[in-house]
Amino acid sequence: MSKQAPRSVSPPFPGRLLPFWPGAAAILSGVLLALCYAPWDCGGLVWVWAFPLIAALWFSEPGSGKGQAVPPWWHGFRLGYLAGFAFFAINVSWIVKISSVAGTIWAGIGALLGMAAYLGLYFAVFGAFAATVGRWRPGDGEGRGGRLRFFGESFAALRVAFLNGAAWCGLEWLRGVLLTGFGWNGLGVALKDHLVLVQFAEVVGITGYGFVLMFAGTALLITLVRVVRELHTRRKIRLHLEFTLSAAMVAGLFLFGLSAFLRSPGKTIDLRARILQFNVPLEEKWSEDNEIRQRVLDDYRDLTLAFVGAAPHDLVLWPETAVPGIFSSPWVHEFLNEHILRGGDFHLVTGLEATNLTNSEIYNTFAIFKGSTESYQMHKKTHLVPFGEYIPLRGKIPFFERIAGGVIEQDFTPGDSWEPLVVEKEGREIGIIPLICFEDTVPRLARRFLREGPQVFVNITNDGWFDGSAQPQQHFDNALFRCIEFRRPMIRTANTGVSGFIDEYGSVHDRTGREPGPRIVRDPETGATAIRGSLPATLAVALDPPATIYGRIGDAFSIALGLVALAAAGWRWCAARRVL
Repeated sequence: MSKQAPRSVSPPFPGRLLPFWPGAAAILSGVLLALCYAPWDCGGLVWVWAFPLIAALWFSEPGSGKGQAVPPWWHGFRLGYLAGFAFFAINVSWIVKISSVAGTIWAGIGALLGMAAYLGLYFAVFGAFAATVGRWRPGDGEGRGGRLRFFGESFAALRVAFLNGAAWCGLEWLRGVLLTGFGWNGLGVALKDHLVLVQFAEVVGITGYGFVLMFAGTALLITLVRVVRELHTRRKIRLHLEFTLSAAMVAGLFLFGLSAFLRSPGKTIDLRARILQFNVPLEEKWSEDNEIRQRVLDDYRDLTLAFVGAAPHDLVLWPETAVPGIFSSPWVHEFLNEHILRGGDFHLVTGLEATNLTNSEIYNTFAIFKGSTESYQMHKKTHLVPFGEYIPLRGKIPFFERIAGGVIEQDFTPGDSWEPLVVEKEGREIGIIPLICFEDTVPRLARRFLREGPQVFVNITNDGWFDGSAQPQQHFDNALFRCIEFRRPMIRTANTGVSGFIDEYGSVHDRTGREPGPRIVRDPETGATAIRGSLPATLAVALDPPATIYGRIGDAFSIALGLVALAAAGWRWCAARRVL
């Protein structure tokens, strides 16, 4: 009979050696997770980033404060917050770039600290959950007297992995909707270079991968600890069901992805499009100097006419607020009609500002023209960016006014239409789903535009505010998952990058082989995307695109898992109250 280990045996973590190791481990997890995204793109770390944090949550003692024992949930909350703050302080450090717009470095530092302080709360809630409801202890699942039940420890491990995955998934969804939402860089986004694995997003959305990765990571950590214990006690290494099921789940995702790529594309229609990325510096883009503004307009005119005159185009795309003027201004109509649209057999997509002449409201718009400005179709941006397009509680919180009052003199007004715009090709109507700025990172918004028939996502943006940082690449990486979730291709045109074409599988490569290389505006030698350039491509748009499960039910999977985790937390709280 093999020697049995007592329940008090703990894995060989350095808790007895370094009193401060739990905090250091939590911070390490935040750093490891930040390395998964641009500019580092070490996506493989997403499978193990949580090991230090979870080890600290499970294998460190809460300690005491002011003569009283610290509750386990508060211990977990603090460690989770450390991890979250460290992650976001690195991951969204690009927000400091707003200092150049606000005119003071303190605005950028304040914005970074404020974002990290708020967003870290989601990690903190997870930490409190994992330290209590989702806590695993060596020996969980053993029978009485330390006797092993068949798969007993594995079932206990699976329960913990499931609950932690459910909590993380629900919190990722909540982060994307609460206070207008900032759902960037969930765990699944780290898999952007492993497209075969993320095709299941058409069912669960990219937030659903938060469950997959947290479940697999938790199960793997438990397996490692159990193997160490088995070796330490000279017990025969057993079959670990938690690891087997995790591996099977990942293998299943891989096989699903392969089958998705092998699907027959069905009938398509070719859409010939050209992106124009002018890389206009912000100081010129918003300059009041008429000579500078005229030079910008001349560039748009010369490049556009040169390309449309050399080859046929269905779409020519300019970025967000490309025209430095209000749509109602006579000179805007004169410029577009006389110098761009007259006699042209193409649709021009551009961003510009528009006003309501009745009440002076101002809108950030997406417009399509063909032949003249009288043909215009216009979409008004619905999802405004706080402190970028409006000041929350303007007039009620003076601090907010001081932060952005000098930059945002007047709030934009949100639009309320969810109807796609339309372009015609060969007698067919192709729906254009208009997404402005960060709207292509908000799946619940993109979902509202879905209709039957051929459709294309078109995002116009100006990420020049954050030029020279990782923000443009992170924006692009988050946007590509809309294509997988809804099986529609996307065209992105950005003033300073990243501009490109993405197919319905999230790939920037042309799978037909007609166009070699990645379809991104970039320097062929350095790979830099913040350049002045142009890129043509032919998109094969499905005439009858599929209605994906995610397109039908949205975030139901993530919401359901979040509710399961909430119910488990409520059950534990009630049980603790009964004991007291």
